[in-house]
Amino acid sequence: METIKLKYLLDQVKALNDRYKKINELTGENFNVFRILKLESSEVRMHSAFLAELLNPNGSHGQKGTFLKLFLKSFCFKNNTIDPESCKVEIEKHTGFISEDGTEGGRIDIVITDKYNHQIIIENKIYAGDQANQLYRYHKYSPKADLIYLTLEGNEPSDLSKNELHIDIDFKCYSYAYHIAEWLELCRKEVVMLPIIRESITQYLNLIKYLTNQTLNDTMAEELYTLLVSNLESSFIIADNLKQSLTKLIDKLDTELITIAKELGLNYDNNVDFKGNYTGFWFWKDEWKHVNFGFQFWSKNRDFIYGVVAKQDPNMTPIPLYLIEELQLIRNNSLRSNLWWPFYEKIQAPLDNWAKYDAWKAIEDGSMKFAMKEKIEYLFKVTQGIIL
Repeated sequence: METIKLKYLLDQVKALNDRYKKINELTGENFNVFRILKLESSEVRMHSAFLAELLNPNGSHGQKGTFLKLFLKSFCFKNNTIDPESCKVEIEKHTGFISEDGTEGGRIDIVITDKYNHQIIIENKIYAGDQANQLYRYHKYSPKADLIYLTLEGNEPSDLSKNELHIDIDFKCYSYAYHIAEWLELCRKEVVMLPIIRESITQYLNLIKYLTNQTLNDTMAEELYTLLVSNLESSFIIADNLKQSLTKLIDKLDTELITIAKELGLNYDNNVDFKGNYTGFWFWKDEWKHVNFGFQFWSKNRDFIYGVVAKQDPNMTPIPLYLIEELQLIRNNSLRSNLWWPFYEKIQAPLDNWAKYDAWKAIEDGSMKFAMKEKIEYLFKVTQGIIL
């Protein structure tokens, strides 16, 4: 009987989803310029830039301090009297080189300063992890500033970042999912008669809803609420078992990757754990002394990349310079590098974001394993003749 109830609920949700998919196609709701340009996870080029432009009283929107005033009402918590009309907004503000003890310097995502030198500091986290003493450094730079830690879901910073700072006293946590979305709604109401600005805000608001797993359609959300509440027990059973079902899909992919590794003459392991950052899937040969082939999530279950990665912490055991130079010779304009990764590339959407249905569907239907095998074969091709 319980199985019949669960199937009924799933069928109802599927029917609702299919209906609104069709509506979204007809209304153009799925069109989002930011996602098309693949900017959804870019903290600096997308999120900090867009927020800073809205907050700038001299911004191209021409609304002077209208958006900033709304922001001050919702986000400031230290009772600083900030003059919105005189505010200067800076992105990636350089506060000096990071000191040896790591307690000073760095680049702040957004800094707002008025003529009285009252400040708001925003540390903007989409998918990136915390740096050592990051919030502590920014607080030390401007102790009286409203220090805002902004994440998709309103998460708290790590102890590594905040050091001895106290939440709600020295800094405050805000979310894109609720706080920024609510502020954007207020901003949009102010420019309802200015279609270019209004629709730009709408596009960004829809991007936020996509990133935080909210439906774009308020009517659908209401219908879904009614359906789930009327089948509350079944809803909880499904929610409680979803994580276990996804774990089984990971096990399925793991088995497939073991087979691929054997076919290609590679060793294989994974340390996937969506509770933390920088976990992934690893492939190597016994004779490779310095690097592996790797697939890694840079932020829990998102920002999936692949490339050539150091076997050991390069801060302690650096990759030989000759090898770095050889690997960098094969890089093209689309490939990137850092200390850990002599070169890497982002996995293309929708396979890059395992917080979304599309990636799990790709695991279920086998297209994920084929995409990963294709990337491994590409890495073999470009590193041919190099002693790894």
